[in-house]
Amino acid sequence: MCFSKTMCSLLLTLPGGLYVTGFGFPPEAAAAQVVDVDEGTFIVELDGRRMGTERFRIRRSGIGDNVRTIAQGTLEIVEGGLGQTVQSGISTLGVGMSLDLYDVKVSTPSELSILLERRGDRMVSVTSSEAGVEEREYRQVQERTPTVLLDHFFAHHYFFITPYQAMGGTNLSVILPRPGGQSTGTLRMIGVEPLAFETVTVQAQRLELRLDGAVHEIWLDGQNRVLQVRIRSQGYLAQRITPPS
Repeated sequence: MCFSKTMCSLLLTLPGGLYVTGFGFPPEAAAAQVVDVDEGTFIVELDGRRMGTERFRIRRSGIGDNVRTIAQGTLEIVEGGLGQTVQSGISTLGVGMSLDLYDVKVSTPSELSILLERRGDRMVSVTSSEAGVEEREYRQVQERTPTVLLDHFFAHHYFFITPYQAMGGTNLSVILPRPGGQSTGTLRMIGVEPLAFETVTVQAQRLELRLDGAVHEIWLDGQNRVLQVRIRSQGYLAQRITPPS
C-alpha cells in the first residue's frame, strides 16, 4: 500500500527481488548499484518501561551530487494504553543528505498521514486526518544552516544529522512533522565512550543536540550508524537490540 501518490510514482523492484512500496529509487538511481547502509531494530522505552520497537532500513544509490539515500522505518508502540503503528520514509539527495522528501502514516486510534516535499528553497507538508487537510510551509532559516527532520520516537532519523557533526558545534534547523513545527538546535560532538549491549560493549561517538530546551544524546559507531538515542527530559530511550556488524 502506498503512503501517497508521490510515493506510488517511486515504486520499483530493487536488485535481489525486494519490492518496495511507498519509497523506492527513481529510474536513474535504480540503474546504479543499491547499497545497504544500515538495518536493524531498536527497543523503545519511555520512563524506563518498554513501549515497543522500531525497525528500519537505510539504503543508498548513485554518486556525488546525484546520490540518493532512502530510509524506511516502522514503529510499533503502545502509548497511553493504545497500540499504534507508524510507517515513515525519508529521501535525501547529495553527499550531505539534503532533505528532499518525507512521508509518514500513523494508524489507530486515529489515522494521520503527512507528505513533506521540497519546493524550491522551502519544504511544504500536507497533513491529512479525520479533521481534514492542512498545508504547512517550512522555510530555510539561513543559507548556511542545514535543514533536517526528526519525527517523534524515530531513532534512525538521527543518522541524517551525522554529516553536520563538528567539535565546535553546528546550528541545525529541525523540522518536527508531528505535531508540526520548526526549531533551531545546536549539534556538538562530545567524545568517545563505551556503550554496553546485552552481550558486548562497544566504543561509541556521543553527540548532543540541544533543541527546545531538551538534550538529545546520540551514540554512533565508527560508520555513523545510530546505536542509541536518549532524551532524558522526556524519559525516552531507544537502543539497538544488537550493534551492527
